[in-house]
Amino acid sequence: MQSPDDVATAIGRNVRALRQQRRMTIDALAAASGVSRGTVIQIETARGNPSIGTLVHLAEALRVGVTSLVDGDATPRVVLRRAEQAVPLWSSEAGSTAVFRIGTDPPDVVELWDWILQPGDAFDGEAHPIGTAEVLSVLHGRLGLRVGAAEHELGEGDTVMFQAHVPHRYAGVGDGPVRFTMVVLQPGDAGLVPPTSIAPAVPDEL
Repeated sequence: MQSPDDVATAIGRNVRALRQQRRMTIDALAAASGVSRGTVIQIETARGNPSIGTLVHLAEALRVGVTSLVDGDATPRVVLRRAEQAVPLWSSEAGSTAVFRIGTDPPDVVELWDWILQPGDAFDGEAHPIGTAEVLSVLHGRLGLRVGAAEHELGEGDTVMFQAHVPHRYAGVGDGPVRFTMVVLQPGDAGLVPPTSIAPAVPDEL
């Protein structure tokens, strides 16, 4: 059986990690759970064991079960996907493929893809929510990349990172196929970026 100190440490670590994953401030968690800001700080710094009622309110605000808050297993989670478990999600008549290797669940999404584009073949990617980024690294061959109106060409060993909230296009360039890895990073608050300015209201016509 865990000691009270171990329990407090586990709860503090879990509450803080879940709050940060959900992009919540301490004040936001306090308001959502009905728990005082001081109590949230005490819990996250392991300076006391919260009551069952407090745990229930925090779990509801963080959208998890109480078990997720009191889990004392600090062993890092490892998800292993073998090569044969990879999922091909796109292919073309020319023999191009896009294989989904592994990814995470929301709110913070990370995806790893393995692409092969045959010469002259291309894929048009739709605009993602604002805040989404893509990272591409060419393993061999030459890759043509268009982001919005900007054109780029990458060779073996080249890597690029770009904001993916505009339409984008990947194309095989040259005589042979191009193979590249792609990581998609979409934080939980993607698409919730406030406008940089607010247009004045238009008065109603009389």
